[in-house]
Amino acid sequence: MKEKINLIVFASSLASRESVFADHSELLGRLESDFDVNCLFPENLGAAVGGATMVFVGSGGVEEMVKAEIDRLPRHVVLIADGLKNSLAASLEILSWMRLTGRSGRVVHGPVDFIAKGVADYVAVAAALERLAGKRVGAVGRPSGWLIASDIDREAVSQSWGICFEDVSLDEVVEEYSHTPDEAVARLAVDFTRRSMGVREPSEAEVVKAMRLYVAVKTVARRHRLDALTLNCFNLIPTTRTTGCVALALLNGEGMAAGCEGDMQTLLTMLLAQELTGEPCFMANPSTILSNERHEMVFAHCTIAPSMTDGYVVRDHYESLSGVAVEGRFNPTEMTVVKCGGRKMERLFVSRADLLACGDSESMCRTQLHLRLDAPLDYFLERSIGNHHVILRGNQEKLLTASLMELSGVIGS
Repeated sequence: MKEKINLIVFASSLASRESVFADHSELLGRLESDFDVNCLFPENLGAAVGGATMVFVGSGGVEEMVKAEIDRLPRHVVLIADGLKNSLAASLEILSWMRLTGRSGRVVHGPVDFIAKGVADYVAVAAALERLAGKRVGAVGRPSGWLIASDIDREAVSQSWGICFEDVSLDEVVEEYSHTPDEAVARLAVDFTRRSMGVREPSEAEVVKAMRLYVAVKTVARRHRLDALTLNCFNLIPTTRTTGCVALALLNGEGMAAGCEGDMQTLLTMLLAQELTGEPCFMANPSTILSNERHEMVFAHCTIAPSMTDGYVVRDHYESLSGVAVEGRFNPTEMTVVKCGGRKMERLFVSRADLLACGDSESMCRTQLHLRLDAPLDYFLERSIGNHHVILRGNQEKLLTASLMELSGVIGS
């Protein structure tokens, strides 16, 4: 069954609608072969329609028409132009005006195959955003005190993302942990170590405690019907005598976006990335820049999902030298670094990257990824969106950019 798309057609009043369809028959024919195309006109705006909605620019001279209807168009306006009848020129003028007025959008233009691929990407974005609607996001404990730039305007984000937030007490996790016997997680602990490449510091007893916390966090998440959560893991260490690294790593591998330290901006970035790609992602610290000229730096953290790696080593937690953490190992591959943030999630950074090597320094968190980014690293030193960033396997740059712009009208950082 073909995916449905809606094309809002703007064309000069000098041309008939029949001539517009005839003029752009090659592109429209290709789109109709790939999708269930529903063509709308400005007078149809406001009627409820399902599916991805874009603007089809049929000619020049439509700039004022689009301007007049802008409040009835999608928040992020995708302008499709094949270049015929001055459609590209008009699209560029419209895009420039939207940027001047604080609106977001982009132009999809090029050969027919390129445009069709751009439309397909946008359809995937629209489907991911639709899946976000109604997601329940939990803050388990308060954010760590050092996260002074990572809070959000929950009301604004809830409205733009279609999600709801819930605060959950850490005491509930501690109580569930205390009621989980070692015997209930013994098999999980054995399987976790058996699948690894080896165990460095933790004892069997430490691995069992980490699994008890994993089961406790998962039970609390189910009780509150959470689709994603961020956990103040450091505040759990004094009461549970273990760390939350493995709990978050395993939850991420199971498809639940799970972040640490109570960082809601990074958690929402992870949630969108997982909805968009269906793959786990990694919340990490930018740890050190190795070469500004070559855009090379190391990202590190202790909570990578084992299923995301090519292999993993069972380690202790770097900062506390206690509990259990995950040291992920990878072969050289392509990756993407992304962060959406700001109080209303209105800022964006995304860059394709090459993973060159995995480090083993004892002065960083356990998973250490040496990346060469496409984007210059002055972003991190001058305009960074907080500390934590999110890393995915593969080149997801276009999909992430389009989806984040559609959600919040974000601006590049």
